[in-house]
Amino acid sequence: MTGWYLGALALSFAGVVTIDARWKVALFARERRARALTVAVTLVGAVGFLVWDAVAISRGFFGRGESPAMLGIEVAPHLPVEELVFVTFLSYLTLVVFAGALRLLGQDARTTPEVRS
Repeated sequence: MTGWYLGALALSFAGVVTIDARWKVALFARERRARALTVAVTLVGAVGFLVWDAVAISRGFFGRGESPAMLGIEVAPHLPVEELVFVTFLSYLTLVVFAGALRLLGQDARTTPEVRS
């Protein structure tokens, strides 16, 4: 069944967006600055992962295996389109989890965390 991996990524992404919308921890935060920062951090994270992928591919560490679950479309040699979605999802997920953890701990993401010794 072609494309189910991309579908699973899209479903997972939608789940994280739903969590963010419900608890307003990142993209759906009330502050405009927080929304802009979410987009910027997610993009920087995704680009960082893609640079990492490019270096690993160029050195022969990564290679694209054949799978019926993937679309078979590559944006570059050994870099499937699903990887773009995955690294963006991973960056956004990390940001939502981090912001949610700060909220659970009672700390505001805009302040410096208190260091206890």
